[in-house]
Amino acid sequence: MSLVLDTSVLIAIQKKNGNIIKKLSELSKVYPLPPQLTFISYFEFLYGLKKRKPKRYDDALAFLNNFNVLHTTNNSAEILSELKLKYDGEGIVLSLADLMIASQVIENNLMLVTLDKDFKKISELKKIILELG
Repeated sequence: MSLVLDTSVLIAIQKKNGNIIKKLSELSKVYPLPPQLTFISYFEFLYGLKKRKPKRYDDALAFLNNFNVLHTTNNSAEILSELKLKYDGEGIVLSLADLMIASQVIENNLMLVTLDKDFKKISELKKIILELG
């Protein structure tokens, strides 16, 4: 099984958060395959780069492009629609972006690594929620 890094984790890596980098290093021993990104996380990080235009834009873009990106499929849409129906029906508010990330991770039977506690609400999702600390 491979890890999928959420946008929050990408940002922590880019900011050189030692705690998160250490935890990812430890996780890489259990999950040795290269981590991947969902389409939405790729978009969110890229959008943030273009909006902020950091001095080291090219380096940040190269960092982003080191990851394999999972692309959406008809099955992604099927899973997404089921998740949205279920959680809306239970009165649990989740962003469409988070549900899209979850649908791709579930579809590919992967493990999401995130700092976002909202993912705790999605019981079908395999996840590791890290603390910034």
